[in-house]
Amino acid sequence: MKANTATVTMADVARDADVSVSSVSNYLHGRPYMKAGMRARIADSIDRLGYQVNAVASNLRSGRTHLLKLSIPDLRQMYFSELAEDILAEARVHGYGVIVESTTNSRDRELDSVASMGTRAADGLIFSPLLMNDDDEHVLDGDYPLVLLGERLCTRKVTHVVIANRTAAHDATSHLIAAGCRSIAVVGGVRAIQGQASSRQIRTEGYRDALASAGMGYDPELVYETVGWGSEDGAEAVRRMILDGARCDGIFALNDRLAWGVLRGLRVSGIRCPGDVRVVGFDDVDESAYMVPSLTTVDPGKRDIARIAVQSVIDQITRGSRGPAGMLEAPCSLVFRESSPAV
Repeated sequence: MKANTATVTMADVARDADVSVSSVSNYLHGRPYMKAGMRARIADSIDRLGYQVNAVASNLRSGRTHLLKLSIPDLRQMYFSELAEDILAEARVHGYGVIVESTTNSRDRELDSVASMGTRAADGLIFSPLLMNDDDEHVLDGDYPLVLLGERLCTRKVTHVVIANRTAAHDATSHLIAAGCRSIAVVGGVRAIQGQASSRQIRTEGYRDALASAGMGYDPELVYETVGWGSEDGAEAVRRMILDGARCDGIFALNDRLAWGVLRGLRVSGIRCPGDVRVVGFDDVDESAYMVPSLTTVDPGKRDIARIAVQSVIDQITRGSRGPAGMLEAPCSLVFRESSPAV
């Protein structure tokens, strides 16, 4: 029978497990180099006695909150909301909570989010900048643990966790080529190469790489730029294709919401998918499996992104210093469904 948990101390656990109090403390803090037998005895004593860590006191002593901060552009975008859930789940595995903040596609809010790390309300920051540019890099100076998601501000000496955008776009386009498509439009891309990296640009480059690999010419008229990345933008792109008289037999939409709009635009125009036009999206958000037809899409490895980002920031917390500069790339894969079956 367990003792009154309010009165059980580390000293009680140490006596019960026949170890020192410092050994119990080392166990509770997850420190390495402890023999398996000692670790097992301490765990058994903690369980039988019902010892509970005083988290508040422990945090005050260590100067840690056991909270991470996740700052992302827009929780209304399903990719980011699903990624946030994966990061929350991964952090819980490590005993951390997460403060989730949406910067609502605002540069000022991105700057404020970074500045708030000076209050030490969280032990580390996982940050996905969208609108900050190279001139803002200095605001990332500091000693707090930091992981950037995506390619923005990629010259900064911090750890980046990125989607394999170029490779994934190449693979998606190559799939359409292998399926017999010879006129492939890209929705959401960019016609002109810009100075600063973005998902739009890198995925467009992957599309162009695949065309070149197959000996197919690049036609900028088949790149349909969009203002946003929503379903209405995808449907509008299809309307423009029809007005332009474009005769594409494959469409690569640079995210799933664009692809949903493409599917809708094709349907209302009487164009069959995949009979007349094959469609591939990017992000593999949950609802894509339930579109009509269900959407073939790129799985960007959200769970791997969450795992790598959380592990990296916690390693920095444990080490007490920023991680090394560089890119950590999550693996991508194609998920084949009805809009463009496997070949």
